[in-house]
Amino acid sequence: MNSTFLLMTIVPLIAFAVADAMGGLKTGVMTAVVLSLVLFAANWMMLGFFEPTSLIEPVFFLVLGLASLRLKNSLWFKFQPVVVNGLTAALLAGYQIAGQPLLVKYAPMMDKLMPPENQGVLTDPRILEKLARVSHALIYMLIIHAVWVAWVALKKSNWAWVGVRLAGYPLLILTVIIAMVAG
Repeated sequence: MNSTFLLMTIVPLIAFAVADAMGGLKTGVMTAVVLSLVLFAANWMMLGFFEPTSLIEPVFFLVLGLASLRLKNSLWFKFQPVVVNGLTAALLAGYQIAGQPLLVKYAPMMDKLMPPENQGVLTDPRILEKLARVSHALIYMLIIHAVWVAWVALKKSNWAWVGVRLAGYPLLILTVIIAMVAG
């Protein structure tokens, strides 16, 4: 896993929990938003180009963080992964229903970005079949994780929320592995 991606996801969440415990909601949300934007900028500088999907997390931190501050309720901020997972699951489901799983649709474009010696791998029919299964399985994983995060956000501490929030990444990897191996 890319260490920058790891930093972009873990640091703002832990900073939120610590800052919220020490200085309250405003301090926690502002710290997480600023850190996520700083890490986004660092990622942009390291890559040398703007990678739009890396902006999803900071934008939702900002929008839902502002809602939390305005309404004086941290739940809006904590529901960021619920919203992102729900939107992503809906997008994947839409493509699935249309008969072209999202990962299959983008495989040819991603294949062109691979080194010349590896090009053609993602357009192999066996790989496309596996990508279709992964795309389908991710819908359920994202929904399950969204429900789990929502429940913990409503019922448990900030630290429990951070733990469940971060558990989504190993779940994502496990879902991909199982979907690739199955069938």
